[in-house]
Amino acid sequence: MNIFRKAEGEHGVFRNEDVFRPEFQPEQVLERDTETAEMVHNLKPVGQKRRPTNMVLYGPPGTGKTCCTRFVLTELQEYTRRALPIYVNCWRHSSRFAILSRIAEAFEAVMPKRGIGTDELMARLVEFVRKSGMVPIIVLDEADAVVGDEEKIFYDLLRMGETDGLTFGLVAITNREDMLAKLDRRIRSSLMQSSIEFKRYSPAQLRKILRERAGAGFLPGACGDEAVGACAGFAAKNGGDARLGITLLWLAGREAEKAGKGEVGIEEVEAAKGKVFAQLGERRGELLDETDERIMALLREGEKRSGEIYEALGGNERTVRMHLGKLESMRLIESEYINSKAGRSRAFRLSGKKEQ
Repeated sequence: MNIFRKAEGEHGVFRNEDVFRPEFQPEQVLERDTETAEMVHNLKPVGQKRRPTNMVLYGPPGTGKTCCTRFVLTELQEYTRRALPIYVNCWRHSSRFAILSRIAEAFEAVMPKRGIGTDELMARLVEFVRKSGMVPIIVLDEADAVVGDEEKIFYDLLRMGETDGLTFGLVAITNREDMLAKLDRRIRSSLMQSSIEFKRYSPAQLRKILRERAGAGFLPGACGDEAVGACAGFAAKNGGDARLGITLLWLAGREAEKAGKGEVGIEEVEAAKGKVFAQLGERRGELLDETDERIMALLREGEKRSGEIYEALGGNERTVRMHLGKLESMRLIESEYINSKAGRSRAFRLSGKKEQ
């Protein structure tokens, strides 16, 4: 008998495995009513032919920032045809030119085949927006990636409203609360029209979120409340990150199927725990560039002080700090402050690899 046909006869637990994927968008966002209401208040003017309020959304990873944003913008498009949401991941598009090009693509703009400079691209983009009659809502996710060498992109976009007279909205999403403090004062004052904090989920909130996701993703009776509670507890102990709990639920389901069981239990949750961070790392790996990979390779050798990393990589210390911040925000590495005779420094290591 064909080995795959034989596998079809094994016990299945999933009704819809897609609900456990990072890109899945639920119909309702649980436990974020206050944050959602404030975002709606800031964006509602679009439907009234007025300028929306720029926003900065900040909080730890897995606290619903991107999920809430996508949900609110989907609702905004149903509310008014004038809105054109444009989502940009700043780790994937990390230069001014790349971000502006991504925005131009949303207008289906045809760029000349010859190379053009960033300033010319910006001028063309202003014309695209003006002719379209639409109100772009530009979302810069992982916005801390462009703080520093590429932060002029904030000035470029804000200038569209202040100097070019265009109506648009800017939403910056960051895991780092200190991102705003690092920005130029002129950019900070224009960008910080509304600052919305997404706090860590509590264990009770995580349980509610995971129970809803389990109900949508598993077959009836395939995942009990005990397993959901164990996943919620794991997520609560690891920064209140809902994505960790959702990923653990999914991996536990895979363990149950592999064992030929029709139900996800504590045994499967425990078996899957060691795979969670590796799985998230694989999904995020496509966002890593050469410098990120060099840092990761260095830390696989063991814990390193910040000075050791700067010396090993060479180059601009500020740039290396930016990459360390990126990897930490992605939960691929972690750090702590160390006091020594030489002064205070930070020690970096791979997540979950604290030395004894």
